Amino acid sequence: MKSILYTTIIALLFTSTLSATNWLDSLEDAKKIALGTNKLILVDFWASWCGPCKKMDSESWSKAEVKLLMESYVPVKIDLDINRGLALKYGVRGIPYVFIMDGNGKVIYEQMSYKPKRDVMALLDKYAINTQFLSQDLINYYKKHNFSNTYRLAAKYQDFSVMLNEDLKYEFIAVSEKYFIEAKTALRQSNIKNKERFNQKIELFDVQKRVILNSPKKALKLLGKFDTIKMDERNISFYNYLYYIAYRSMNNAEKAKEARTKLSKTDLKKADAFFNFQV
Repeated sequence: MKSILYTTIIALLFTSTLSATNWLDSLEDAKKIALGTNKLILVDFWASWCGPCKKMDSESWSKAEVKLLMESYVPVKIDLDINRGLALKYGVRGIPYVFIMDGNGKVIYEQMSYKPKRDVMALLDKYAINTQFLSQDLINYYKKHNFSNTYRLAAKYQDFSVMLNEDLKYEFIAVSEKYFIEAKTALRQSNIKNKERFNQKIELFDVQKRVILNSPKKALKLLGKFDTIKMDERNISFYNYLYYIAYRSMNNAEKAKEARTKLSKTDLKKADAFFNFQV
């Protein structure tokens, strides 16, 4: 399946140079190219009768400065009249409607209405992100939407959010949440034996989310609700790690020092990396 995916991507790359002047007209093709090039997808829902859409084409999308920024994306224009089902899926209520999506079509940003050139440029500059860190997990999910692949991608998105600027953390945490919600549904429907272990782990990721978003007090409050006696032993190290980064985020040196004694060398390195990105 992986080789088929890459073969398809290569074929698409030959049929489209991915120049900003060459909008794709298929979201499915855009997904495959995005996965193969570590880019996000820029989606513009439009129609031939839409005045504001034509205005954006002439005043924004066609400008050289905008085209340069669009090179960081896989651009696709979706004709509303031809793709009513797709518009309904993404809740398109009017046009122009612009989205930024990942390679699996998960929405990172969306907004309806005409955008002048300066706003388009600010938008494209903000989300011009290389997704190589997520690459393998994005592809695994694309190949099969099972619990394991969805859960791992959700966790990877949360890790990725730590590396991003403050104005992007919330958006990428929100994408992580979408995958976690999907993972919980997949877990309920799966034949995995120890489901409670993964339910606990997902709850712990919810705690980590609070630390990432600078709410360590809330994280500690949530940690206090866990019953460690009933906790799967494979989750204990993550639980201890979260106590440490929460206290360290609060600059509580005494409590952080106490929590640190329970961490492995691997967890200590992970914590140091976490705070290097947070600075």
